[in-house]
Amino acid sequence: MSKGVLTWSLCVTSREPPGSRLRPVETSSSQPENLLLFSSQAFGNAKTAHNNNSSRFGKFIQVNYLESGIVRGAVVEKYLLEKSRLVSQEKDERNYHVFYYLLLGVSEEERQEFQLKQPEDYFYLNQHNLKIEDGEDLKHDFERLKQAMEMVGFLPATKKQIFSILSAILYLGNVTYKKKATGRDEGLEVGPPAALDTLSQLLKVKREILVEVLTKRKTVTSNDKLILPYSLSEAITARDSMAKSLYSALFDWIVLRINHALLNKKDMEESVSCLSIGVLDIFGFEDFERNSFEQFCINYANEQLQYYFNQHIFKLEQEEYQSEGISWHNIDYTDNVGCIHLISKKPTGLFYLLDEESNFPHATSQTLLAKFKQQHEDNRYFLGTPVMEPAFIIQHFAGKVKYQIKDFREKNMDYMRPDIVALLRGSDSSYVRELIGMDPVAVFRWAVLRAAIQAMAVLREAGRLRAERAEKAAAGLGSSGTQGHLGELQRGASTPSEKLYRCSMLDFSFDGSEEFDINAFEDIIAFYESKNDLHDQIIKTIKGLPWQGDDPRRLLQSLSRLQKPRTFIL
Repeated sequence: MSKGVLTWSLCVTSREPPGSRLRPVETSSSQPENLLLFSSQAFGNAKTAHNNNSSRFGKFIQVNYLESGIVRGAVVEKYLLEKSRLVSQEKDERNYHVFYYLLLGVSEEERQEFQLKQPEDYFYLNQHNLKIEDGEDLKHDFERLKQAMEMVGFLPATKKQIFSILSAILYLGNVTYKKKATGRDEGLEVGPPAALDTLSQLLKVKREILVEVLTKRKTVTSNDKLILPYSLSEAITARDSMAKSLYSALFDWIVLRINHALLNKKDMEESVSCLSIGVLDIFGFEDFERNSFEQFCINYANEQLQYYFNQHIFKLEQEEYQSEGISWHNIDYTDNVGCIHLISKKPTGLFYLLDEESNFPHATSQTLLAKFKQQHEDNRYFLGTPVMEPAFIIQHFAGKVKYQIKDFREKNMDYMRPDIVALLRGSDSSYVRELIGMDPVAVFRWAVLRAAIQAMAVLREAGRLRAERAEKAAAGLGSSGTQGHLGELQRGASTPSEKLYRCSMLDFSFDGSEEFDINAFEDIIAFYESKNDLHDQIIKTIKGLPWQGDDPRRLLQSLSRLQKPRTFIL
C-alpha cells in the first residue's frame, strides 16, 4: 500500500500540461519503490499465513517537495522490527525474504565463498517441513535486490560483507547443545564442529573463544570474576539473542544507508523550505491463536494511533465547531485512554511492571503474571484467565486479545551478553566490529570522515605528481596530458597514498582502511601546520552531536565544517 501511495504521489507531482516537459526530480528518490525494496521487502518483509509479502516492521516515509512540485529528497524511519521471526516462525510462515533470495539466487562461486547450503539445511528456516514452490521468483528477486544495492551505492566489498553476516546468522541457528554425558564437569557440549568452524570464519573470530561464549557466561562480583556454565535453555537464548542482535544491527545500518541515498545533496549546502507528504506503514491490529510480546507491543502502538485519531477527528474537531457556534450533533466514539493507561501509565502500567520483573534475578513468567493480576484485578480493561492458564486478556478498542505470558521477560531483555559483544568487537573484520561496537549513525559519520581523509590523500598525491611533471617538463622529460599521470598511479600503486587513490573515494565498506598502512594517514595529518590543529578541528566537529538525529540530512553536515588545510600543493 505504501509503495502504491508513493508511486502515485510522485506521478502526480511530475505531471505537466500536454506538450510541456516533465518536471525534474532532484534526487534518486524518484524511484523510491526500488530503494525501499532493499529494506522493506528483502530485509523487513516475510511470508505469513495470510500474506506472502507481509511487512514485519513499521516505517514512516516522508517525501519532501519544493513548492514547484519537484521532489526534494526523502527520509525513512523504522519501528519495531520483528526480531523473533528470525529464530522461530509459525506453521506456513517463513523467515525474512532476504535469506531465500540469497540461498536460491547466488552463483556457485558465491555459494562456495559464503559457504551457503540449501534453505532446508538451516534450522532458522526449516522448522515446519519447509517447501519452496516459488524458487524461480526468488531467484529473480535476488537480481532485483542486487540492483537495489547498486542504486543505494553499495560497493562489491560491502555486499560481500552483508552476505557473510547473513550466512553467519543462519549457521548460528545450526549450533546445537547437549549435556555432557561423562565426567564431573558440569556444562554443555556445543557443535557440530563444521558449523562452528564456518561460523568463526564468517565472523572472523577465534573458534575457541566462540565456543566459550556460546556455552558459558562471565559474571563479575565485587571480589572476583566467575565463569558459569549455561543451562540448556540459557545457551539457546544466548545463541538466538546473538543472531537477532546481529540482524537488527545490520538492518539499522541498511536503513541508514538508504536514507543517505535518498538524501538531497543540495540540502547540505543550502536551506530551502519544503513541503512534505508522510506515509506511515506499520503493523495492523493483531490477534493470533498464540499472542506474545510482539503482538502486545504492536497492539499498544495501534491503541496510540486510535487515540490520536479520536482526538483529532472527533474530540478537537467537535470542540472547534462548538466554539464557533456551528450547529452540530455530537458523534459518540469509544475513548481508549483507559486501555493506554493500563499498559503505559507510571508507576503500575504493564510495561513498568514488566521492567521491574525483568531486573529481578529470580523472577519468572509466573511471578510477572501474578504481579499483573495483583495490580489490575479491578481494571475493566484487564481480564483474568483460569488460575492455571499462563495468560492474560486485554480489552482493546478492536476487541479482546489473550496474551501468553511465556517469554515476555526474555523478549523484554533481548540483548547480547557483554562477553558475546566482546567477541564480536574482537573480530578481524572491521565491518563486524563497527556494526556491533557503536551506534550506526556514529559509524556512518566516521566512515564519511575517513572518505574525506582519502580524498585529501588523493589531492596531495595529485599535487605531488603535478610538481614532478613540472620538474620533468623543465628538464625536457615531460609527458603529455593528465591521463599519463593517472595511468602511472594505476600501473604502479606502491605507496600508501597511491593505494588510497585507487580505493573508491566514497568507500563505506569499513574494510577499506585495513589495506593501508597508518603512515598514509600520518602523511595526511602532516598536511596541517600541527597535528593538534587537525585534532581540534575534528573534535569541534564531532563533539556534542547527537548519536541519533531527527533529521538524517544532518549526518553529513558536520563534514562541511572541517576547514580546509592551510597548505596546498598544486
